[in-house]
Amino acid sequence: MKAKEVFLLVSAKLQDMKVNVRRWPWEITADKLSLTDVCNSAIRNIALQRPDATAVTEAIKLQDGVKQVLPTPTNGSGASKNALRLIEVIQNMGSDGTTPGEPILIATKEAMQVGGWGTTSDDVDNYAYDAKSNPEIFWVQPGIAVGASVYVDMTYSAEPDPISGPDDDLPISSTFSGPIVHWMLYELLSGDSSEVNMGTAQFHLSAFYQALGVKLKADLYYPKQIQVVE
Repeated sequence: MKAKEVFLLVSAKLQDMKVNVRRWPWEITADKLSLTDVCNSAIRNIALQRPDATAVTEAIKLQDGVKQVLPTPTNGSGASKNALRLIEVIQNMGSDGTTPGEPILIATKEAMQVGGWGTTSDDVDNYAYDAKSNPEIFWVQPGIAVGASVYVDMTYSAEPDPISGPDDDLPISSTFSGPIVHWMLYELLSGDSSEVNMGTAQFHLSAFYQALGVKLKADLYYPKQIQVVE
């Protein structure tokens, strides 16, 4: 879906359809808020609220020890994107990232600390993640020995690529076009001090969260429900 399809809906709602004298231009413009800027804000907010919107599953190389930092293309993990949130660690993938192995179970960090916190291995049994305390860190057990090459299959929410203009494709599914429109209208209208526009802006903010909530009723996956592994 092209960004301009969303921009058209937003401009129509704002009655801002005169191409040469738009109050909110579509293209990035110096010293002026554009729909491209606001669309990028909407997409990032959707990725933060709904990690599944930008989910990526791939083999990731783990770091030494039990403490792990979310993968990026520059931290030696082999990731293709910057990770915003961890969704799931699925299974071991050997020393080369291509050899499927044993599944990895989610646990609490406290349970892992009781069961051999300081041990190291070439395979991971459990992982713990708490997005509320620190969304950039997760923990594995056993830890990774210094210099070892250990890969796991991981699903994470990737930082969405920003669009540069109305002719770009949206970096998330078109099923999220409704929430994008609502967030854009909220952000544009909330910048106006009139009482009418502020009321309308709050309506669109509520609609944004409602649309994300009703699209998939399994949103309780985030943060993922945790069972203690004995």
